[in-house]
Amino acid sequence: MLHRVVECRSTTPEQRILEVTPDWLEHRILAYRQKGYHFVSINDISKTRLWIAITLDDGYRDNLTVALPLFRKLQVPFCVYVTTGFIGNLQSMWWYPDQSLALDTYELRTLAADPLCTIGAHTISHPHLSQLPFDAQLHEIQTSQHQLQNILNRPINHFSYPHGDYNDQTLNICRQVGFHTAVTTNGRTVRNNYQPLQLDRINIVQPN
Repeated sequence: MLHRVVECRSTTPEQRILEVTPDWLEHRILAYRQKGYHFVSINDISKTRLWIAITLDDGYRDNLTVALPLFRKLQVPFCVYVTTGFIGNLQSMWWYPDQSLALDTYELRTLAADPLCTIGAHTISHPHLSQLPFDAQLHEIQTSQHQLQNILNRPINHFSYPHGDYNDQTLNICRQVGFHTAVTTNGRTVRNNYQPLQLDRINIVQPN
């Protein structure tokens, strides 16, 4: 689980923890390859052993401008989970006040056009889903899926729980709208008996 790939990291600890540099990430990818790991698309996670699927949450512009060139260089698939309310900075990312960091519609289409990239949904407003009633959860999840499908003219089959937060109602909604996978933030590796709508992820943090 990643968020931002940036040339220069922030000085604020709360923001810095979300950021890695491309050089550091490249070194980490190459080290895993030397250990025998295969980097796969979120669409192909069941097809090989010792796999790693790279995911990035929220929908930052640097996923296009900085991360994509690195992933092209290394031929690494990746999935970006987009919070649709952030597109074009219609809503602010409150953890980055006074900064316009989100992909706009054109940039999102450009990113999604690359064959290495898969786009997934990440709600409209990035809420704690388990704290919402069923109808509000359904609106956040299904509407974000439909918005992305309308922008990209393709199915959106994957989902990321904001804050890693979900309950049984959330799982039922993800089944109802037809997601193939949904990912958590539980910090564990995925085992052979994994549940597709409860895929564990490990948050990758660059040391200070």
